[in-house]
Amino acid sequence: MYGWNFSRCFNKRHYSHDLQNVFKEEVKKVNEWWATPRFRHIHRPYSAEDVVKHRGSLPLEVTRYPSSYQAQRLFQLLDEKFHKREPLHTLGVIDPVQMSQLARCKDIHVAYISGWACSSTLVGSTNEVSPDFGDYPYDTVPNQVERIFKAQQMHDRKLMLEKLGPHKKEIEETNYLKPIIADADMGHGGTTTVMKVAKLFAEKGAAGIHLEDQLVGGKRCGHLSGAVIVPTSTHVSRLVATRFQWDLMGTENLLIARTDSCNAKLLSSSSDPRDHQYIKGVINPQAVAWSEILTQLESGATESTAIAEAETEWYEQNKIMTFDEAVEQQVNRDQYDTYLEKKANKMSKLNRVYLSLAEMRKLAALAAPKQQIFFDWDKPRTKEGHYMFQGCMEAAIGRSLAFARYADMLWLETKTPDLKQAGSFASTIHNVYPEARLVYNLSPSFNWSSHGYTAEALQSFIWDLAKHGFILQLVSLAGLHVDALSFWQLARRFQKDGMRAYVEQVQRIEKAENCDILTHQKWSGVEYIDSLSKVLDGSSSHTSSTSGDSYTESQF
Repeated sequence: MYGWNFSRCFNKRHYSHDLQNVFKEEVKKVNEWWATPRFRHIHRPYSAEDVVKHRGSLPLEVTRYPSSYQAQRLFQLLDEKFHKREPLHTLGVIDPVQMSQLARCKDIHVAYISGWACSSTLVGSTNEVSPDFGDYPYDTVPNQVERIFKAQQMHDRKLMLEKLGPHKKEIEETNYLKPIIADADMGHGGTTTVMKVAKLFAEKGAAGIHLEDQLVGGKRCGHLSGAVIVPTSTHVSRLVATRFQWDLMGTENLLIARTDSCNAKLLSSSSDPRDHQYIKGVINPQAVAWSEILTQLESGATESTAIAEAETEWYEQNKIMTFDEAVEQQVNRDQYDTYLEKKANKMSKLNRVYLSLAEMRKLAALAAPKQQIFFDWDKPRTKEGHYMFQGCMEAAIGRSLAFARYADMLWLETKTPDLKQAGSFASTIHNVYPEARLVYNLSPSFNWSSHGYTAEALQSFIWDLAKHGFILQLVSLAGLHVDALSFWQLARRFQKDGMRAYVEQVQRIEKAENCDILTHQKWSGVEYIDSLSKVLDGSSSHTSSTSGDSYTESQF
C-alpha cells in the first residue's frame, strides 16, 4: 500500500541525507495507515520505523496484493455484521467446484479453506494424505488458497464477459470473489517460519487466516485428544510476527487468534506465569517422577503394553491437580478461604488475572504459616517434557484476552455446540474488549442430533450465536462431508442400476435445481477461452469450441 521512491535518492549527491528524509516520510505514512479505522483495535509492540527499515527499496506500489483488497471487503463485512449482531456464516470448500456453487448463494459472503480438509484430501509436495496433525509442508494450505482464488478470478472474468460481451446476456448476479479465510494451523514453526507462512497466504489470496495456540509437532485437530498447547507468550509472538509480516507487505489481511486451551490436557512449557494456575502437579513428596520410571522401563526393553499399564498405574497412584487444588488438599477450610481471598486481592492490586507459581506459594505460606505446602509439577511431565494442563473455559478466556490486542478476531474452540457456554465466554470478553469479533466452529465433529436441539433451535442456532458477537461462523468440513456423501450415494446405486442411477441422481436433479455444473463445459469457461481466441487470432465460429455438432452441451 505504501512504498518509497528511491529513484529520487539515487541521483542526488547527498544521498544519505535525502534517504533519511524519505525514510521519515514513509514512517509518517505507516503511522497514518495504522491510525485508520481498520486498525483501531490492533496493538503493535514495534514501531513504524521498525517496519519501514525492513521493507527494502522496492516500492510497495509495484507489489500490491489482491488479498489485501479482499481483506478490506472482509473487514467491512465483519464491521457491518458485528454492529447488527448478524452472522457471517459459511461452509468449508475443498475444490473450485464447491467454491463456484457457494458463490451463487447471495447470503453467504465468504469462503473457508480447512487445514484438516487439505491434510486429508489434498496431496502436497509429499504426495501424502493424513489426519490433521499439521505435519504436512507449510505451503499446502496456501497452495490450495491459490487454487481456489485463481478459480474465483476465472469465473469472475467469465461472468464479466457474459455481461459485457456481444450478446450481453441477462444472467444471474453472482459474486465469485468472496473473501477467503484459511487455516494456518499453528504457524508450522518459529517466528520466521510463521512470517513466511503469513507471507504465502497474503501472496496467494487469503483475506484472512487463523492461528491456533498449539505446539508444532504436538498439533492435533481441536476435536482430538493429545493436543499440546504452547505458552500464552509463544502464541502472542506468532500473532505479532504475522502482523509484522503483513505490515512489511503493506497489506490489511485479517488475523484470527484461536485457542484450544478449553479442552487441552498438555502444555509445552511453564515459561509464562499466565499459565501457572492451570499446570497440574502432585502433592506426594515420595513420588518418583514418571519420566524416571519410563526411562528405566525403556532401557529394560519392556514391552509397550507393559509401559502403558505402568503409566496408567502411576497416574492412578499419584493424583495430579493444580496448585489451588493442592493447597485445598493440605490446609483447613478457613486457611484455604484466606488463601483465595489473598489471591484475589493480590490480582486486583496488580490489575492481573493471574499469579505466578512463586506468588501463589508465598500467599499460601501466609495463609497457612505452619503448614508446608508440597506441590511438584515436574514429576508428572510426559516423556517429551510436556506439563499436565487443566483445560477449561477460564483458561480459554484468559488466553483470548491476552490475544485480543493483537488479533482481528478471537476463535473459541469447543467440544460441544453450547449456546450458554458461548454466551458466557462472549460476555466476559466483551466486558474488556467490547468490539471483539468472535469466531465459532460449527463442527461436523459434533453429533448435533445428540445435544437436545429441536429442529427450530437448529435452524436458529447460527443467528442466536451471532447475538453474542460470534459473527464469523463456519462448518469447516462441510465440503468434505457433502463430497463423500453424494458420491457414495451415486456409486452405491450405480453399481447395480448403471446410467439410470446417474440420470436420476445427478442430471435430472442438476437441471431441477438449476445447478450450473449441468453444462460443465460452459461452467469451465470454454466460452471465455473461445472469446480470447477470437481476439487473438480472429478465428471463425467454425473453429470455436462451442459451435457445430460436436458441442454436445447444446442438447441441454
